[in-house]
Amino acid sequence: MTYKNMSFNFVLHVCLLCTTAFCFQFQKDCVSGRHFETDSIGTSWDVRAWVPKEDEGARILTLVSNNDARLTVRKIDVTRTEVRTLFMQGSYRERNTSLIAGEGISPGWQEFRVTSDSRFTVWAAGVDEPLVDVEDEVGAEKIDIKGSNVTVNCREPLTVWNVSDVGETAVPLEGPGRYNLTVFSRSPSLPVLRLGAQRRVLSWDPKGSTITTFTTEPQALPGFIQHNFTVDCSQAENHFSCGLLAGQNDTLVGSVSLPHEIYSLSFHGRNGEHFIVIFQHTVTDVDAPPTSLNNSFEENVASRGYLFYEQILRYAPIFVNAILAVAVAVLYVKNKKLKMVIADAGLKDSIQEPSVWRKLFWDFLELFKRKKYKQRENSQSTKTREMKPLKANAGDKDEAVTDEGGDGDALQNPGHE
Repeated sequence: MTYKNMSFNFVLHVCLLCTTAFCFQFQKDCVSGRHFETDSIGTSWDVRAWVPKEDEGARILTLVSNNDARLTVRKIDVTRTEVRTLFMQGSYRERNTSLIAGEGISPGWQEFRVTSDSRFTVWAAGVDEPLVDVEDEVGAEKIDIKGSNVTVNCREPLTVWNVSDVGETAVPLEGPGRYNLTVFSRSPSLPVLRLGAQRRVLSWDPKGSTITTFTTEPQALPGFIQHNFTVDCSQAENHFSCGLLAGQNDTLVGSVSLPHEIYSLSFHGRNGEHFIVIFQHTVTDVDAPPTSLNNSFEENVASRGYLFYEQILRYAPIFVNAILAVAVAVLYVKNKKLKMVIADAGLKDSIQEPSVWRKLFWDFLELFKRKKYKQRENSQSTKTREMKPLKANAGDKDEAVTDEGGDGDALQNPGHE
């Protein structure tokens, strides 16, 4: 492999790796979990959680504030219709239960805003009044957040799950509707999708370059590619059906028929496979918290700064990829020109381009030789100037003639005897 080809392949691999790294960097805070411990940097957190439709009394969110120095603890449990608070300080215990205004919290994906400064408040999207608004007597630097499919400070309209071959990872559904999903892995994988009691293996269709389940010989999905597909569920008279759609034209690549409505689907890997599943929310799935328009000046400035930083992270891959693409194109053109020159000169088989280290050694050796040659040339020039005799003047020349001939007077006075 020549030096130019080595450079081309190296830059190409760097381009692919940088694209993947930047692509998934912003999704770190969007990975779903059941338990989070906030950091101590800010005093405001945006929390997203799943609110189930089946059980109104189920706990949606649990917030625990703890301060060991003050021996105080506050625990808040939020359901769809009420908020239960437990405050403890030493041996003192205080319990309180309050109803949520209006129709309560709607089922589905919901956003909450939690603040902890002079007062501790909890807001929910779609609810005009705060769920909690008390003086912050705890003063905790960190807050434990528990719930179903919780994310903290996720700035994107998506939720991410890590999936492996250990157990199944559930993705909640709201019943009939379209759900946009993405599967991504750093290595080839065959994800297994379960809808109700039926399973489908997500395989690769090389002809259509898309996901499919219509095959008897599943082929693994290529790594480092985002495989997008849609689960479209609808309720019929006597059954509940879901179709799997993929490609630009929503081509049907799988289907299931179920006896009743389902409220979740699940994924799991095979033979040690690991991958991630991305659920892309629609605009109506996630609403902004009502207090987002009533922040303080400092919070607005900080928010604008964060959004600016977020925009940099979002568009940085475009600029980086553009620069890398230009570099790859330049190396490719130079490589082509070099091949054309070698072919025209008829030296394609006889000339072997040196390796990188040998080429650098030759360049260094050439510079060393040039430096030695210049030093030698300067030394010889100086020596020549020192050995060259001075030019005699006219008087010295006449004296030399007189002394050498011994007849100077005779020559000057030829008539004298």
